[in-house]
Amino acid sequence: MKTVIDLDDELLERARQELGTKSKKDTIHAALRLVAERSERMEAIRELLSIDRDWTGIVDDDKTPDSEKGAA
Repeated sequence: MKTVIDLDDELLERARQELGTKSKKDTIHAALRLVAERSERMEAIRELLSIDRDWTGIVDDDKTPDSEKGAA
């Protein structure tokens, strides 16, 4: 559906850069999708956090190449 709205150009440009989109239409659709799917992402995070595991350092470990692990 077509709708005419007054947009904050600076905010739209910041969103475009953050989302990596090229057009106003793509930026608005991506932003709406991001917000619409937020509750699903939050539920997935809650499920992961409910797992009984020590998550300390897991992100840093995943970023370390195998060749460098244990070298220090």
